Amino acid sequence: MATDKLFHEYATHFTNAFAKFIGVRAGDYVAKSITLKQTEKRSDLFLIDQSGAYMALVETQGYDDEYLYHRMVATKMLYCIQHKYTGDMDAAVIFLEESNYQAALSFERQFAHSSVLKFSPKIIVFSRLKVEELIRLGGVHLIPLLPLCDISPREIEQQAPVWVDKIKEAPELNDEERRNLVALLGGFISHRIRTLTKETLRQLLGGFAMEDVPVIQEIVREKIQHLLLTQISARFGVVPDEIRQKIQAIDEMNDLDRIARALLTIQSVDELKNLVN
Repeated sequence: MATDKLFHEYATHFTNAFAKFIGVRAGDYVAKSITLKQTEKRSDLFLIDQSGAYMALVETQGYDDEYLYHRMVATKMLYCIQHKYTGDMDAAVIFLEESNYQAALSFERQFAHSSVLKFSPKIIVFSRLKVEELIRLGGVHLIPLLPLCDISPREIEQQAPVWVDKIKEAPELNDEERRNLVALLGGFISHRIRTLTKETLRQLLGGFAMEDVPVIQEIVREKIQHLLLTQISARFGVVPDEIRQKIQAIDEMNDLDRIARALLTIQSVDELKNLVN
């Protein structure tokens, strides 16, 4: 399951809960992923207070990258220049594992002591975080994040039905919010326990078919598109822009499946172009 996309969908549907989790100032937010023109670098997420006077840049980091903070500073500056933004802006990094945090640590210290850079993001390391700490923040909206905390796969399997029941019983949620929260919970459980079968996961979620929820369908579709482009690159080299754009525009899973099966036998880029047209 693509973790970045899961976080993006979670923040998009439950933006104020996500803002509460990362500890930025209270407000009424919208969540956006913004392409910065100079580098064509799509940031993980901006939380934008609808007052227009404050925002937060959020990066989720699931791999080791010692230049993470450099990229974040560049993203902040590019955004301010291109959008003529002069309000306040904080930054936060959500590291999934301790090693991801340690890889960036030496540069974090460099930034923290620089009179020029002055960049000190809020840091969250999920592998350190206890479930109890997250629960203390309050609100059923944070339940999907619980599997990423310092908790064993065995405990996740034991607690998943309890978490689902809390979501189903929460009076402040409407039906769509319940479906999205349970689906996102299933997505994060899948990230932590990769050996789970679809049937076992469905049992953990109380019979809930997360693959039928639009939030998850979008994640799965983007993952398949990415895999197709990776396979095409492996077979034919650089993926032509025309083909990349057409594959990224395909919404129907059946069409993506048809292309994936055909990739096993086609022999040329011309055949590939005919396939995606």
